[in-house]
Amino acid sequence: MKKVLIISILSAAVFMLMSCRAQAQNHKIDDNTQWAVVNVSDAFMRAEPRYGSECVSQTRMGTLVQVLERKGYWARIKTPEPYEGWVNELALAPTRELSPEEQKETKLYGATLAPMSRKEAEEYLKAPKYICIQNIPEQNLLMGNMVKTDTPAQGMVDFRKWAEAEAAEADETKIDQIIALAKTYLGCPYMWAGMSPGHFDCSGLTGYCYFMNGILLPRDASQQVQCGIEVPFEQMQKGDLVFFGDTSVGHVAICIGDHKIIHASQIVRINSLIPGEPDYYGRNILHIRRIIGHIGEGSAQFKPMWLKDSPDYFAKGR
Repeated sequence: MKKVLIISILSAAVFMLMSCRAQAQNHKIDDNTQWAVVNVSDAFMRAEPRYGSECVSQTRMGTLVQVLERKGYWARIKTPEPYEGWVNELALAPTRELSPEEQKETKLYGATLAPMSRKEAEEYLKAPKYICIQNIPEQNLLMGNMVKTDTPAQGMVDFRKWAEAEAAEADETKIDQIIALAKTYLGCPYMWAGMSPGHFDCSGLTGYCYFMNGILLPRDASQQVQCGIEVPFEQMQKGDLVFFGDTSVGHVAICIGDHKIIHASQIVRINSLIPGEPDYYGRNILHIRRIIGHIGEGSAQFKPMWLKDSPDYFAKGR
């Protein structure tokens, strides 16, 4: 179960090298002791440990992830949403170079992932970080990426100050900013499992636009519908999430006012929910959920990794 959370405390870091004991080529890892940080702008998470496997989601630079399993040069990870999938281990930090003997034994060459302990992960969470509030192409950084650096580039801001400012923002302002951000992606093609700038599926778009305004949603539409409170169609307002499907949730959109929505459906586009209008979107509405003003409400019990100094995420059995 998941709960919406204003991300007003700590997140993750990147670009760290440290020495850890070598892992076997196929190795189950204790989820209480093995951690890593995403160190590429957007890592593709796959259903199986191979490039030809289906992409199930993405995760962004700076995100602290739990390392669940290793296989060859792949790692199965759990993200804060939470979501699980396989990524190339060099999309994660820290890394270390394999010795010639290890390369010969494992048939892996060059660097390999050297997972962090719980203590190191907690230290990661406490460390100062910067978040990108705009894309920085020359450094291959995307909006929403987080880095630990002493020399932030233009377009980065102190994460804690940013999160505090977002948490304090008035609801109406926050709603307008969510909608404005979504509109910047109008025309972008739909991408299954996408949740990075310009590469969105439906819940990837809603989750990303909320995240960049200080609110962390669960990953999928079927999980996001558990957040907030239910409202009737007649009372729908800007910023509400609209969920569609026949008997179960299969699609989500953001209301932008006047019973219009913006959503990733074939492309990111705007449609009307009023029958007879030229841009009418006639898919069956199952739920309308109000998130803004109702953070933490709903049946979802979502606790991500960046919860103060001793995160529940570190508790045994998670």
